[in-house]
Amino acid sequence: MEREKLIQEIAKHNWMHTIDLGQGVVTPGRWPVNQNVIKAYDKIDFKGKKVLDLGACNGLWSFEAERRGATEVHSVDYLTHVGYWCSPAYRLAHEALGSRASYHPDLNVYDVEQLGVNDFDVVVFSGIYYHLKHPLLALSKLRRVMKEGAHVVIEGPIYPDMARSYSSFHYRDLLFGDKSNWCVPTLRCLRDWVECSYFEVEQEYFNRPDAFSQLNRLKVALRSCLGMPPGEILRTVMLARAVVRQDPLYAGVDPDLVECSR
Repeated sequence: MEREKLIQEIAKHNWMHTIDLGQGVVTPGRWPVNQNVIKAYDKIDFKGKKVLDLGACNGLWSFEAERRGATEVHSVDYLTHVGYWCSPAYRLAHEALGSRASYHPDLNVYDVEQLGVNDFDVVVFSGIYYHLKHPLLALSKLRRVMKEGAHVVIEGPIYPDMARSYSSFHYRDLLFGDKSNWCVPTLRCLRDWVECSYFEVEQEYFNRPDAFSQLNRLKVALRSCLGMPPGEILRTVMLARAVVRQDPLYAGVDPDLVECSR
């Protein structure tokens, strides 16, 4: 597509992602590129890999995986939930970049097995879990379509509490004015969710690393003793690897992930 035509087409759509489409043209996304996701991407070898991008929106992370050498990319969204405004923008970026990614705009995260692919090398789960009523079920569903050793990139909000494992639930108490936000776990809780779903955490990145300083840990501990919430909400990016192992913390075998237990 010619540069001037591309600029004209971009102006017709709503953009959440900031995507470099080449020719010096960058989409005017409301969200800047999350550098912590980039750091996680830098730890992964995408060459020749199969990638699943959940909540693809305008497609930034799908196209970035492709740019890094992924040969099979599935971009998944559930537009009946988030609205169809992001689909035309995805399709335009897909065309401009000459992408070969498969687009699935009406697939719920709980139904990813319907793709018929059960050996993904990389799963991108960015900006999703806190919009779900059943985040643990979603993690189990994702683990079922990943090969052993595959990576998952998880991004979302947390409370900076590493001592207690719990999640706030937002049904009557609206979070950030958004009715689609359901929960915010503590950091320890998110780790527990991930690890009990047969993943091992390899790396974590935070938008405010100083929130985990010794001083701030003492503040969080004090608030805990006083029965108060742990304070501000941070964003984290967690890089984890799919594992097969025996889990001594289970009373039995997880019926959703029998194949992951040995």
